[in-house]
Amino acid sequence: MKKLILTGLSFLFAITLTFAQQANPEQKAVEAVAELTQKLTLTETQQQAIYPIILDQTKAKHALKEDKTLSPDVLKEQLNTIWATTDAKIVEQLTDEQKPIYAEIVKERQAKKVDKVQPVKQDTVATF
Repeated sequence: MKKLILTGLSFLFAITLTFAQQANPEQKAVEAVAELTQKLTLTETQQQAIYPIILDQTKAKHALKEDKTLSPDVLKEQLNTIWATTDAKIVEQLTDEQKPIYAEIVKERQAKKVDKVQPVKQDTVATF
């Protein structure tokens, strides 16, 4: 009986940790602004201007991913539109020295997306 209770408590603890690790949009926006601040050396004014932009983008992205009625192609297209709009708004807040650095950040992000989307080729055929 003790083992059953301990197993149940362990299971509940594991579930609690799983949900606790999921960051909300506000936390993600703060982390994104902190990362951009580190890479671009943003001023306090720039941080305050960029935070709502990223927060809106994060909320919109979250809402799109929650909508299970969208096809994968439509979801991808709308996410790309959100990213493009966000990038344009962020660039407006940057200085001329920061813009090329941000362009590199965008290129790196897009390269990561391409790597995730690339299907894995299988050279062998599985037989059953």
